[in-house]
Amino acid sequence: MNDTKFCPHCGSQILASDKFCGDCGRKTDFKRIKNKTPAPGRIELWRRIALLTSILLGIALYFYVTPAVVSVTAVDWEKEQADELKSVSGYVSKEDQRISQLPLKDYIKEKTGGKVTLVDSKQWDTFFQQVQLASNGRYARSSYSDRVSNQDKDGLWKPQGTVPVFFKPGELPFEQWGLNFQAGEQIYLNKADADTSSYLLLEYKDYLSSVTAMSKPYRTAPGGLYHPYRLIGILVMSAGLLLYLFLPRRKNTPEDIAYARGRLVAGDIVALMILLLFYSLPFVINGGTAQSITSMWPISIVMWLLALLGVVLLYYSAWYASYRIELSQDALYLITLKGVRECRFDEIVSVNLVSLRNPGWFRKLFMAVALLSLMGERNSPQPVGTAILTDSAAYGGLEIQCNEKPFFIWFTDQLGNTIIPNFNRVPEAIQSAGISINKEPREIEGFSMFM
Repeated sequence: MNDTKFCPHCGSQILASDKFCGDCGRKTDFKRIKNKTPAPGRIELWRRIALLTSILLGIALYFYVTPAVVSVTAVDWEKEQADELKSVSGYVSKEDQRISQLPLKDYIKEKTGGKVTLVDSKQWDTFFQQVQLASNGRYARSSYSDRVSNQDKDGLWKPQGTVPVFFKPGELPFEQWGLNFQAGEQIYLNKADADTSSYLLLEYKDYLSSVTAMSKPYRTAPGGLYHPYRLIGILVMSAGLLLYLFLPRRKNTPEDIAYARGRLVAGDIVALMILLLFYSLPFVINGGTAQSITSMWPISIVMWLLALLGVVLLYYSAWYASYRIELSQDALYLITLKGVRECRFDEIVSVNLVSLRNPGWFRKLFMAVALLSLMGERNSPQPVGTAILTDSAAYGGLEIQCNEKPFFIWFTDQLGNTIIPNFNRVPEAIQSAGISINKEPREIEGFSMFM
């Protein structure tokens, strides 16, 4: 009898007398294998869980829009009053004529509505100077140049007049200055020196209500103010990708009875493409993460349901990656995400060749869709082709009855190609143990190859 066994941690072949695995170095315990404890291939599931979690969290952080900002704009009241008499149409109303003739002090009082807060000149002198420089387009001289909207910095269009400079609501004592955090709320700051008086206009911008699928303010806060967690989102997704790439893998050998690595990587790429497309679309369409559940949320639900297909494919890919068949002289070991299943040859009741096809109702549904497509005079052959493939698709496999409920090993794809390298060793080992294989195919129906 062959004394070959398998490490309960990494699945590598070892001798029954070995106390430690030569590959992973961990202590062996063959009782754990027979008790079907978590499979050594479970790391493949955790690899993809790390990738999936990082994508879900990273994309949400990447598209997150700050709930609100406060814009601060320099005000030149003399210029504002002079502009009252300017009109594109040439018509100037009596009201505009009246306020243009007011004394400047009265003009300011009427335009501000009395919402003016006097601030300490010495304490806020630098703040006023830097805001005024940035607001007037002198970005190279202002420490707040990175707080001006990208639209106002567009080299093809120079803004007329002063532009807003953006701050987070918690960065300055806006509440002490009398600014209520309500959409569109405005106040003015006044810093009066011995010779001059400077004014700034403060306005509260509520992005939760103004950023939607249908609209977005022309001037939005720049970069890190508008998307405060974008860099963190990128780092989270990068960390997930690194975990996917560098978590320990079992070393494959040419003799392995397991799915090829290239097929697994291709499956992961397809799953990620589907997941990224349908998961991120609601954020793009609605303008942000919070907006995706407050604006056109029915679209978000539909898209995220489609994104579940990518999640399912990632699970299937993990299942494929962990799947392996090991053989000894007296037993067959099936290693999957569910554990390590030992099937001794002397306990096998029967082995049958089987064919897995899609359920009949499912095949008829696709045929009906194809028929409706033809009746609708669609020129595309795609629905008919899909229906034919759905109807003809069949996986080939072995059904092994081993004193418990039967388990299946699917070894061919829909076109009859062998998808498990070295699979020929399995029927050879079964027949060498004196067990006959019923080669008359028996057809069964179902969706999953993971039965």
